[in-house]
Amino acid sequence: MFLYFVFGPLLLLAVHRSYYLITNYIAARKYGLPIIILPASSEEPWWMPLRPLFSWVESLPLGLGSWYLYTDMGWSTVDENRTALRLGENFVLCSPASNAIVTCYPPGLDRVIKGHKNWPQPGAQNRLFAFYGENIASTNGADWQRHRKITTSAFNERSMHQVWEESIKRARSLNFAGESVRTLGRIRSTFDVLAMHVLAIVGFGQEGTLKSIPPGHRQSLMDSLGFILKHILLTVVFHSLKAPDFLLPGVLRQLKLSVAEFKLYMEEIVLTHMRKAAKGRSESRSTSLLEAMVTANEAEKQQGQKLTGASSYLSESELYGNLFVFNLAGFETTASTMTFALSFLATYPEVQGWLIEEVDSYYSSSKDHEYSSIYPKLVRCLALMHETLRLASPAPLLVRTPTTPEEIPIITPTGEKTLTVNPGTLVGIHTYAAHLSPRWGSDSQQFNPKRFVSSISGEESLTVPEGGVFLPWLFGPRVCPGKKFSQVEFVAIIAQILSEYRIEPTMRDGESKDRARERMVGVVGDKFFNISAHLKRPEDGEVRFVRRDTK
Repeated sequence: MFLYFVFGPLLLLAVHRSYYLITNYIAARKYGLPIIILPASSEEPWWMPLRPLFSWVESLPLGLGSWYLYTDMGWSTVDENRTALRLGENFVLCSPASNAIVTCYPPGLDRVIKGHKNWPQPGAQNRLFAFYGENIASTNGADWQRHRKITTSAFNERSMHQVWEESIKRARSLNFAGESVRTLGRIRSTFDVLAMHVLAIVGFGQEGTLKSIPPGHRQSLMDSLGFILKHILLTVVFHSLKAPDFLLPGVLRQLKLSVAEFKLYMEEIVLTHMRKAAKGRSESRSTSLLEAMVTANEAEKQQGQKLTGASSYLSESELYGNLFVFNLAGFETTASTMTFALSFLATYPEVQGWLIEEVDSYYSSSKDHEYSSIYPKLVRCLALMHETLRLASPAPLLVRTPTTPEEIPIITPTGEKTLTVNPGTLVGIHTYAAHLSPRWGSDSQQFNPKRFVSSISGEESLTVPEGGVFLPWLFGPRVCPGKKFSQVEFVAIIAQILSEYRIEPTMRDGESKDRARERMVGVVGDKFFNISAHLKRPEDGEVRFVRRDTK
């Protein structure tokens, strides 16, 4: 009887899951694509905390545990384009939860991304980071258009000036001379802090109160935001925790406090800017992203009510939601991209010399480093960012599902054909496979920022392939609103660093420069996904910052 109660439910669960797996497999076969069968999926919340317990299956002989890789949400960061090279540009991940058609075929990607109204994100995925309020990433259709209209106004040229100036200021304060040798883990931490400073100042306009604790608060703005961003997956799971503090472990007590404190800061700052907007004045030359959003929102509130009476503006919680996702995206992508970019520059000195040439010509020779005159000329620095994101993408697999039956083009060994995708079936946009595709040429696996630069009559310009081959910010209507923000910030930081330093790999005892670079290539290639790309072995790579003689 005891065994019945123990194994009976397990047997029923196995039968239940087997039924849905077989059902999905039969449906997947109709696509005529290679199929990878998975006993569990990263879409299933119960699987993720249990997944580490099954890591041993990867060691099974005859490839019996090969499915394990594909059950992690960031599997494509590890796999890169290996599965696509083996199975083709389209294949199916079949699990009891669903079928996911994974594609890196450019016409198919173009169809899904540009047809965003008919291809929304699955509900569970787009609400992951909506705990402070709905936002531009969590909404679709008319709601998304409402969010887009207000948030886009914040990313104006006035904001870009501030991003440029603040990024240069923070890059100048980096004490690379005082700590010339740093591990890649230390570099990541350095840019975590830098990114938070830029976001807090440009996002909130709160430079004077970043580290102080004002009356009515128990944490500084910097500490509350920093803790949330550094523990984002913990925040996703436990953000609404109501248990008494004495029952919680230290990290969850800290999380509970930080979530509440950051919301209180947003409430206070939004209220301040709403009052300012009502008076129709701005007290400073610089306008934070939040102030710009509030100003646009208040104007829309008045105009919309006059014209239609309908709500065309954002609620306060929606303002909080958008500000938070902008901070999250900016924090993770800045720290990740800078870490990989500096690693690449240390590994490829000829590319670094090519960038320094440009920096010396336009940035170092300028006295005021004016954004409007200098930034457009730093084409090679921007190309470095594009190539870094091509090889270390912040979003490895973007998932969409149609609202009605939709057709997408796919490629098979016999040629192109059209596939009908029904609601409930997922389509995974395989960023890494698109970025590393042989369509980029024979050097698609190599680091080469020059691929993004063209020269006409001696003047260099950035050239980015169109269509579904380059996807770090997406494209079309749902292109990332913070795209230029991230570009301006990256270029400013890189230009300032290269105006002062050369970056070299650190050689270990008995190691040549070439061997040190080979070791760095291995370290940079061994990565995983956690909101953005991270190095698995950051302490195994070290770089040296050598002060340049610019006289």
